[in-house]
Formats: sequence, structure tokens, C-alpha cells
Amino acid sequence: MDLPKNLAAALAAADEGYLTGLCNKGTVNRAKKDLAALPPPEVRPEGDGVEVRMGDTVCLIRAPLGESRCSCPSSGICRHRITAILWLKEQAGGPPEPEEKGPDFGALRAYPTEKLVKQLGAKRLSAVLFRHRSGTGPKMTERSVVTVELPWLPATVRLLEPLAHSTCTCHSRQFCVHKAEALLFWQLKEGVARPEALEEEETFGEGWDAAQVRGIAQSVEQTLAAQLATGLSRLSPGVCETVERMASLCHTARLPNLERALRSLHGEYAAYFARSATYRDTALLARLARAFRLARGLEGAGEEEIRKLAGVFREEYEPVGHLRLYLLGLRELSVRGGYRGTVYYFWEREERTFYTFSDLRPTFYQNGEGSARRPEAAAPWGLPCTLRQAWNCALDLTGAKATRGGNLSSTGTCAAVLSGRLPPGKVFPPEEIDTDFSALLEKKSAPHSPERDRLAVIRPAACEPQAYDRVRQVFSLRLLDGAGRDLWVEVGYKKTEAGVVEQLEGLARQLEEGTVRRPVFFGVLYREAGRLKLYPIEYFTRWQEAL
Repeated sequence: MDLPKNLAAALAAADEGYLTGLCNKGTVNRAKKDLAALPPPEVRPEGDGVEVRMGDTVCLIRAPLGESRCSCPSSGICRHRITAILWLKEQAGGPPEPEEKGPDFGALRAYPTEKLVKQLGAKRLSAVLFRHRSGTGPKMTERSVVTVELPWLPATVRLLEPLAHSTCTCHSRQFCVHKAEALLFWQLKEGVARPEALEEEETFGEGWDAAQVRGIAQSVEQTLAAQLATGLSRLSPGVCETVERMASLCHTARLPNLERALRSLHGEYAAYFARSATYRDTALLARLARAFRLARGLEGAGEEEIRKLAGVFREEYEPVGHLRLYLLGLRELSVRGGYRGTVYYFWEREERTFYTFSDLRPTFYQNGEGSARRPEAAAPWGLPCTLRQAWNCALDLTGAKATRGGNLSSTGTCAAVLSGRLPPGKVFPPEEIDTDFSALLEKKSAPHSPERDRLAVIRPAACEPQAYDRVRQVFSLRLLDGAGRDLWVEVGYKKTEAGVVEQLEGLARQLEEGTVRRPVFFGVLYREAGRLKLYPIEYFTRWQEAL
């Protein structure tokens, strides 16, 4: 049978995988059964293809095969078209000998990566890059089609040439986001798309209006400068409302870092006018300076610099696979003008890094914090107990998701299995315990480092309790390493820290009595007034023994 050259080539290249990609496995199998019982159809040339009449059904088969037509009402590639294609392949001499080298997929390579980035948007792009970097991307197989399995959606995409004939299990006839995501993964694997170039496109929102940002930044600068010039003693309580209003403007303009800085400042002003014993002039000045510097930086910034200074409202949770966690400690946290709740700190035994889980709720929309105890959060991940009850317990978390900063999601797709309570010394590697304070100063106490990078487990050579500072209302311990270098544990007295101070006072009594010699501390490192300091999250007097 004489066939148009393009159609003959398309038929020769169309193996079963390609035909399945055009429709689905069930349709191909049904077409095979129909072909076995099919009497010889009527065939005649029709333009650039051939017309195949099978009883009352007429199919026009042409190249590309996905553009074939059928007289039946089906909108997709129906069994009649697949049957006609299979019959034509038989008449043309059956399937070709397999090629040593597979297809080049030139159309998939030529598709503009920037169009994929635009269709996916910032959040999907960020997830694609994370999965590509971490090796948790989709399963891909290549034959006559590229099959990409996206289990997190879930969806399976078959990429064909021409690309318009690609199919997805979501049944969209358009080039859906699943197809775009699958094609981008394939381009990354083949080196067509470069991760470095895509990371430049990885943003957390659309572009900023530079004029609007500049106007808000100038307004914040002028307002803060006026407050500083007026002086605290002459300011009215209405300054709290002014700062809150500026924070709301920053929220609308998508400037979360400046919003948080202003809400922290609002909290200090509120503490001053409430005559709170925890108010400190130094804290107010520090928050004024931070908000002013941030506004000054935003005032003259271009869009790229605005993106860095603006921050994000909420980081995206991305898959991190199976985690073997140990709940090392927890911390009650209260941020003025911010959030209040509990942060749980986990040690991941395989990666040897820290993860956190935050149960925090906003307080800046409340008229007051109230005196009632905050209710315990529901157990995440299907645990049989609350996280507080799982302190110093090991657990395996499957299907875990976390932000890039290591904060775990409570998503219902995660499942945890509790292994039981263990002493931390049986879980935490001895080589990860810090005993040299000079190394801490160099590696774990950079002023602008994320908290995750400043977490440390420390075993001092000696502990020296200090007299309680009644003027500053600060409890402190001086920790010394083997070379006599010091590290200070300091906690200022306030309502939310009362329990921490009480526990540390008990430790100081045990040190003075000699019942405890070398406790192990877990906390957050920071620098203040030329000193290396540690905020204590937990301390352990029995590190290796059963708890």
C-alpha cells in the first residue's frame, strides 16, 4: 500500500508505548481485540493522509497521528483511530526493527524553559528545584515517549512529540501544570534547563511596585525619626496605634520583614505604657534601629534587593522523605507583638541536623495575652500522645515535609511511629557535642545566622553559678571549657521565663552542693556585649543514664 511519506514514517515510529501515550492502555488493548475481528476495511487516499472506513465508522489517519479524525462522537483518541492505525501498520509491513538509539525528543528540548517557569509560578518552581536538588524528583522512563510519574500530586504524564499530543491522568486536553512540571523535570535531567538559572527566577511572589515600596519605606523612616526626636517621655500611648498602622501597610505591600520589625517595636511600646517590669530601654532602641535600617535599605533598593530584604510571609513546606527524629527539647516562646506558643526541637539521626516543629499562634490581633493557660496542641502526625509527652522519645516520620529552614509541617500526609524514651546520650553522637568554646565562636554564633545554625549541645568542663542580678533581674551561669574560655548562660526574669529561671536555680543549688558536676546544655548561641552566650532550651544532669 502506498502511503504518504510523512504518514509512513509516523506509523513506523508509533510503537505500543506511543499509542498508549496518545490515549491509554485500555483503549489500545480494546483496539487490538477489534483488529483481530476486523474484516478488511475500505481505504482510500485523502489529502495528506488516508481514509479508513470500518463499517459505519470513518477515520482519517494522518501525521502526526494525534491529529487523526474519526466520525464517532469521541473528543479524544478513540479505539477506532487506534484500530485503524494498527491495521495500517500491519499493511505497511509491521513494526520496524528497534533502533539502537532512542528518539532525540527535539520538540521537548526546544520548548522554552521560561514558558514553563511562568506557567508553574513561584511556589511550584521552588518545589521542583527542591526535589531536583534533593534527589526526590519523579520516576522517568524513556522509550518512544517520556513517562513521568508525579506521586505527590498524584499524576502520570506522557510527553509525546508533537508536545500538544501529550497526555496526563488529570485528563486535561490543555498543556496543564502537571505536563509543565513533568517537562521541566525532564529538561533538568537532560541538562536543557540549568538549576542555577532557574534559582534566579525562584521568587515568592510577583514583582514589587518599587514606587510603593519606596513611599512606605520613607514614611516609616520619617515616623521613626520623629518618635526618636520627640523622646519616649513625651510620646503619647497613641504611638502604639501609629506603629500598628504602619505594620498593616507593610503587610499590604508584601514586606513581611519590615512588618515583623514594626510589630516587635509595637510590643516594646505597649510594655512601656503598661509599666511592665520587663520593659528595657535598650530593647526599644534596638527594635527602633532595626526597623529604621530595614526601611532605609528598602528605600533605595531595586527589585532584586527588595526581594532579599522583604522576606516571606510563610515558607513553603517541601518533601524531605523519611526522618528518624529524637525530641531533644522544647521551648515556650512569646514574642511581643508577634506569636506565642511552643517550639519543639528534634535531632535527625541520619542527616545529623536539627529540625523544629512550631506550635505558635498570633497575638497581635488580640487585646491582651490573657491569664488562662494556653490549650495543649493536638498531637500531629497521628501520634498517640502530645509532643510534650514525647519529650526525649525517638520517632520515625514518613512522608515528612519541612521548610528549607528545617521547620516541620503537621500535614496529615505524614505518619509517625513512636519508638519509646531513650537517654539523649544513647542517640546524640558524642562527636557532635561541643567542648571547645573557641569553635563555637567561629562556627555557630554569627549574628545574622538562622536559629537552626546556632543550635548546639555543650558539655562544659566546669560550671560557676553567679549571684542573681537584682538590678537587671537576670539569672546567669558561667560555663568554662578545658582551656578556661567562658560561655554565659543568661535568662532575664519575666513571666514567660519564670519556669526556666526556676529550673536553672535548682541546677545552681545542685552544682553548689556537688550532686551535679558536668551537666550537658542544649540551647541557642548568640553574642551580646562582647560575650558568647547561650539561651538554654534544656539541660541534662543524666546524659547517658536512663531518664
